[in-house]
Amino acid sequence: MILTCPECKSRYVVNPSALMPSGRTVRCAKCSHNWFEKKPEDDVEVVPPQEDVAEENSEAAEPKDNIVDKYKSTEKEKENKESKKSEESSEDFDFPISTPKKRRRPVPKGSNLPALQNQKYGSNKLGWISLLIFVTGMVSAFLIMQDTITHSWPASKKLYYAIGLDGSDAVDVQTEPELDPIEERLVIGGLSPRRETINNISNLVIAGTVENISDEIQTIPELRVRLLDESRNVVREWSFSPETNTVNPGEKVDFETALPSPPPEARDISVIFTTNN
Repeated sequence: MILTCPECKSRYVVNPSALMPSGRTVRCAKCSHNWFEKKPEDDVEVVPPQEDVAEENSEAAEPKDNIVDKYKSTEKEKENKESKKSEESSEDFDFPISTPKKRRRPVPKGSNLPALQNQKYGSNKLGWISLLIFVTGMVSAFLIMQDTITHSWPASKKLYYAIGLDGSDAVDVQTEPELDPIEERLVIGGLSPRRETINNISNLVIAGTVENISDEIQTIPELRVRLLDESRNVVREWSFSPETNTVNPGEKVDFETALPSPPPEARDISVIFTTNN
């Protein structure tokens, strides 16, 4: 049969005959706990020890009187043995089936143990660095894009004003002053078309001037020449730049351009600036 220690739950295989006839006190081999174990139930098969079996076989050959005396002496010896075993805690267990897990003992103070590395420290550090970079980027964008944010969200002006960024210290971007129309600064005049033969090829030569009528030095843009027929349709056009591209206030700059083999249907000439600025 199997006995279980009520203290540490260790289990032992025990011959039921060791608990006969009325039970006995037993002790756990693991935790040294003592308890009284009752005799086994009636349905548990009790195997008599081999010594008792040998004695019973020997008694069969002896006279009945000797058997009775011997039986009495045997009973007395058994009672004496039982009383001794009850006084002295017995350990009749054959072998343990399972043993309890040992409890971990606390490490005494002052023990020279190696330090354990915190495995989570690296991941936590990386998370804090990422958060710091994100916050820094948001603050930088909030400061740099002040004009864009206030334009899209006018209510944010109060927030910028609260932190001392009311826009008074903002750097003004230098923009070029808006120019007057080109016709109010430069005038094309003095057009004089003529025909010339160059290398046995007839060329239409057009000369003229560009006058600066403003109070500042002006840059002369490209000029465009158009040849018109009788219906004022453009039959040929081309662009060119004068040799001098700047003109002082109140002065004129001469220009000249030529077109080989001009179309015979051309009846009029128009010279304009390529830009209106």
